[in-house]
Amino acid sequence: MVTRVVLALAVLAIAFLTWGSGLRPVAFQSFGQRELSRSQLWEAHHQPQDDEKSQVKEFKGKISKIDGRFVLEESSDGGTYGTYLLDDQTTASKYEGQRVTVRGTLDAPHKTIRVRKIEAVA
Repeated sequence: MVTRVVLALAVLAIAFLTWGSGLRPVAFQSFGQRELSRSQLWEAHHQPQDDEKSQVKEFKGKISKIDGRFVLEESSDGGTYGTYLLDDQTTASKYEGQRVTVRGTLDAPHKTIRVRKIEAVA
């Protein structure tokens, strides 16, 4: 009896503590959703890169603002299209709404580009 009460209190405490974090349980997230969770942003900035991930590439597309964060909506990558978070939000803000070329490294698991340089496309 006491074990069940302690377990129930622990579950309620965890639910209460995560309620305000903005994170939703996986069961409530829709696939293909364009927004990135806070945990994905944190992981993107704290994940070590290996040699494979550190290859500098060019990505072309348009810089947009989604949920208050700047992303590259890629328009061509050998036929593959995607939306990637840009880790340099300050530089990206200068190009909002513009077609650009972004040079950087792709962190594919976190859909993040580690920006080296952004240039507007003429």
